[in-house]
Amino acid sequence: MASVSVIARGLFITMICHAPAGAQDVYRFDPVHTQILFFVGHLGFSHSQGEFLEFTGEFTFDEQDFTSTRVTLTIDAGSLDMDDESWNEQLKGRRYLDVSRFPDIRFAGTGVEPTGDRTATVSGDLTLHGVTRPVAISMRFNRAGTHPLSGRYVAGFSGRTVIRRSDFGIDSDLKWVGDEVEIRLEIEGVLERKTIDSQQ
Repeated sequence: MASVSVIARGLFITMICHAPAGAQDVYRFDPVHTQILFFVGHLGFSHSQGEFLEFTGEFTFDEQDFTSTRVTLTIDAGSLDMDDESWNEQLKGRRYLDVSRFPDIRFAGTGVEPTGDRTATVSGDLTLHGVTRPVAISMRFNRAGTHPLSGRYVAGFSGRTVIRRSDFGIDSDLKWVGDEVEIRLEIEGVLERKTIDSQQ
């Protein structure tokens, strides 16, 4: 429900070979091959799954320095899809996301801490339901390379985090609908441009 996300995107980007030190590749989230999914408990029987279908954003990454990553993501809260119109309308309404008052969910990265050769924790501020709180997303870099069909350079990642919807003021029906919301991200970014880190 209130999920997000996110989240998230978290993320890094891969440099094209032989790029100079300090070069940053700027990637745009591919809306077709990026999924922002969430899972929330339903009466203790199962975890209902939903997703957000419309979002915009970009991220940068230097493969030699994960800490220089920057990411911004804006999600259209009204694009929530639970595969059921009744569920959709309930979760978009005043008791949950209240999309008429809070149409956007935003994530702004604040830092990246590498945790392995291909993994990192992406920290940032998540604004949901008019409330901004810090979140940390566990990210894995999958691969980067030239797409065999489009010819575009693509970088791919997977991510996960858990938030409590009550932390963002979404506290209706906690006895029936879980408070913890798991957010999963499957991300493909398409290379848009190169820039140089202004600090270099």
